[in-house]
Amino acid sequence: NKTLSDSTDRILTLQGVPWYTRKIIGVANITLDIKHYTGKPADPENPVEGDRNGDDFEHIDADQTLTGGIKGTTENRTFSGLPRSHEDHLFGAVTGLSKRIAAPLNDPKSEVNKYEFLQKDWTKDTLEDSKGVIYTQAVSKTEISGKVWTAEQVWGFEEFNGEKRFSKQVFISFPMKKGLCISLFFF
Repeated sequence: NKTLSDSTDRILTLQGVPWYTRKIIGVANITLDIKHYTGKPADPENPVEGDRNGDDFEHIDADQTLTGGIKGTTENRTFSGLPRSHEDHLFGAVTGLSKRIAAPLNDPKSEVNKYEFLQKDWTKDTLEDSKGVIYTQAVSKTEISGKVWTAEQVWGFEEFNGEKRFSKQVFISFPMKKGLCISLFFF
């Protein structure tokens, strides 16, 4: 929902996304096709060190389509908490991880404890869910992409303008620059 969300242009600029691509993203409507399921790791032929052999994991796969049927990015998230490599036509080579974090989010051991921004405004039911919020991290593979950034996100439901909305709170950091925080709202 671009009306409610913060602009992504500054972050995409710092991530090295070309000007024309950012402009298309800025005016296009983006549709997400999301699949949520439990299953084996995404690529059982190439297991990640630490994958528990035979265990099922929570997954969220999201395909983005822009106005006019233009293919966007695909995110296949396996909630094992283990780093997985991914090649993306928009962001290049990245290493990502996804997992659940149960409340309290301000626990000193929590990944999101260091960023107050990522802890804010979650609905009571989001925080009380035994699985917790969704935490994702993506780190550019500088040796391949030439880009240097780290994006951390917390996904959940929050109250915004009196309505319950699914959102992603994003903190992205770059060397030698102050980190940027944005809120993205969906339906």
